[in-house]
Amino acid sequence: MIEAKILGIYTGMLLLFGGVTAVDGLRRLIRKWRELPEVSWFGYSLIGGVLLLFAAGVLELSIWTVSREPLIMALSIGFVEESLKLSPALILLRKRAKYSAWKLTIGAAMMFALFESLSYIAASIITPGLRSSQISLFMVRFIVIVFHMLWTAVPLSYLLYGRKSWALMGWLFAVLAHSTYDYPVLAILGGESRETVTASAVLAIILVILLRPAVARALDGVTSSRP
Repeated sequence: MIEAKILGIYTGMLLLFGGVTAVDGLRRLIRKWRELPEVSWFGYSLIGGVLLLFAAGVLELSIWTVSREPLIMALSIGFVEESLKLSPALILLRKRAKYSAWKLTIGAAMMFALFESLSYIAASIITPGLRSSQISLFMVRFIVIVFHMLWTAVPLSYLLYGRKSWALMGWLFAVLAHSTYDYPVLAILGGESRETVTASAVLAIILVILLRPAVARALDGVTSSRP
């Protein structure tokens, strides 16, 4: 089946290029995290991540009741999730130092992605007759946990430490990268043409590759200075 072959190639490319981006991005995040002062983050980020995941689910399902068009579904995922994951920083910025808001928001994004991935993995286990290509696709969820953190880190770092115009561009990049990551699978399920699926998969991989330098540039300005 042509769709299954495209999905298999897309998954393989995500594992290859996404793995490189995830490893490099996680290394940079950890290094920056260690440079900043200690913050009590785990409890807040855990609760925040769960609440954000619940809110995202409600909003996305509300949109999907209006339209099940694959493009609308993909864009709604990117828009809703990348917007919600920035909300902790907007709430905390007036009460905490910038580095504290940065850490708590990154932590919430990690918890959000962790529980989201666990839900997908659980669904794959209990779904009867799951195809091997789908099982391979769920392996990508481990990489996407890091992607969620990196997608948040780019606009977040500019929002707290850089120009607001760069924060907006970073957010648009995160929305587009997240949406294009999801779209090929949704396009296949929605019966889109082979050309559409292939083009979207290529674009998704390009944005995965571009995420690496985007993270490096965004993290350069993150410091321990107080507001």
